Amino acid sequence: MSCQLLLLLGIACENTRGNASIPSATPESLSNWWNTWLREPACKPPCWQNITPGVTTIVRAKSILEKLPNVKVTFTSNDGIDWEFNKDQGGTLTASEDGVVTMIWLGSVSETKLLLKTIIASYDVPKYVKPYDCREEMCSTALIYPDLGMFLSVFLENRGTNSEMFQVEIQPETVVNRVYFIEPGIKSFLNLYRLQESDTLIAWKGYDEYP
Repeated sequence: MSCQLLLLLGIACENTRGNASIPSATPESLSNWWNTWLREPACKPPCWQNITPGVTTIVRAKSILEKLPNVKVTFTSNDGIDWEFNKDQGGTLTASEDGVVTMIWLGSVSETKLLLKTIIASYDVPKYVKPYDCREEMCSTALIYPDLGMFLSVFLENRGTNSEMFQVEIQPETVVNRVYFIEPGIKSFLNLYRLQESDTLIAWKGYDEYP
């Protein structure tokens, strides 16, 4: 099963390639699709390449993807599409039962890394920080832009004592593993990970340790 499809089952897959490790943050060399998104975007988040969660149908999204240069669609169903930019970089979108796109994510497991400071230079700082999957001394952590309908996924060392007592450090050189686009509003993020509104979202306090 592809890593893209694991998300549809509610399974984090940043750690599917053996023992966990923090990706090297240097050197930064943006691939064409990262560079296009940051510097020559077709539209603003949560829209990506004229595909907008909550608006665009999956039929229309497939048509758009098939016309993009250097994109190879690798899987299509009524509720999702997977594609590759190359063998180590790709994306997924999911759709609701009525055929409307609900979420898009872009990611990379290659040597080409995107640093947090680069995204912040284009989109400012996130509003919230939320570790959502801590295990094996690592934490998958979301940096959330609720007004934009966007969040970033980073994979950080857990310096806390266990999954309940986490401590992570976010720095300018933190590697962004994935960028997600969803409908704007914090509820969209909470629903994606089946979280409750009572679950603690940590306010962004700069490059620092959290909580």
